[in-house]
Amino acid sequence: MRSALCTALLLSLVRIGHAAELTGFEVPPFLSGPTVSRSAFGVTYAYTGQPPHAASELQLTVVAVPAQNGGAPAELPAQCLTAFLAELRGRDAALRVDDTARQVETDHFPMLARRWLSKRGSRPITGVTACGLHHGYFVSANYADDLHGAVQSFPALRAALRRVSLRF
Repeated sequence: MRSALCTALLLSLVRIGHAAELTGFEVPPFLSGPTVSRSAFGVTYAYTGQPPHAASELQLTVVAVPAQNGGAPAELPAQCLTAFLAELRGRDAALRVDDTARQVETDHFPMLARRWLSKRGSRPITGVTACGLHHGYFVSANYADDLHGAVQSFPALRAALRRVSLRF
């Protein structure tokens, strides 16, 4: 299923173009960026942390829903979440994902989120991966910080993501 989803993402994303820029995202003051990466998959906006939250990071990804993705629209965020978590697991064998998914409301569309825990070197980190559906596009947010910094950075990141809006 994962390879089919990735292949479909490659083939169906031509329509995202340059017009699908994020708007209305108030970046928390401890993040800088974004670095924008465009590809056949879509657009990813990467933000990096600044002291005292230098370990903090946020990636927002917008990709068109593949045409062959079946199921009701309500099932699509779970498919998106599964694909993004599989990518994280592929890069991080120590990744531990919470069994429970939770709904996250934004001002414009709901997202499904799961928390995760891992290690980078000797430092434990925690993160959240969330996916939603907005006008035929998957919107994924993946944010992380070290365990100590997350206590302060995560509330600010959740508040900013709650207000994220897209131009399309």
